[in-house]
Amino acid sequence: MQLIVQKYGGTSLADSERLSDVALRICNKVEEGFKVLTVVSARGETTNRLMTLAKETVKNPEPRELDMLLATGEQISASLLSMILNDKGIKSKSLNAFQLGLLTTSDYNEAQIKAINKEVIYKNLTVNDVLVITGFQGVTEEGDLTTLGRGGSDTSAVALAASLNVKCEIYSNFAGIYTIDPKIYPNAKKLKYV
Repeated sequence: MQLIVQKYGGTSLADSERLSDVALRICNKVEEGFKVLTVVSARGETTNRLMTLAKETVKNPEPRELDMLLATGEQISASLLSMILNDKGIKSKSLNAFQLGLLTTSDYNEAQIKAINKEVIYKNLTVNDVLVITGFQGVTEEGDLTTLGRGGSDTSAVALAASLNVKCEIYSNFAGIYTIDPKIYPNAKKLKYV
């Protein structure tokens, strides 16, 4: 089985047209003979809107509850993309961190990945061509949702690819990986090698 991890950021998933474009790219990969693990971020500005909502509700949200809220953004992206893929005749299933068994530390808002349940992946790939996986989130041994901090979907994708020893493609609005977020610091330097 040829397997690949593809990660799509929020801008790539921001509206129905862009979701369809991503689905087409995934369909093309499936037609090439690949099973695709697609890791998704929250759509557009969803995470920022959820943060604003939390801060409007209380001044200092409890970190655990904030992670419960923030994790919903990726679930929306994953389910919508999986719906489109299935509508196009591609067998797809969305999985959140709990369903996947992506185990993390209990450091809410900045959790670290401890383990990924590869058996769940292989079992689901026996009947699906694509698994759409929520990035940015994990679950503790106690079953609480956690988030991995900014850039967490990239972290999820790379960890998934590394655990399965497969190629990882990260689709982004930026032309590479920088020393710091270019949106925050416009003079950030692009790295030649990682």
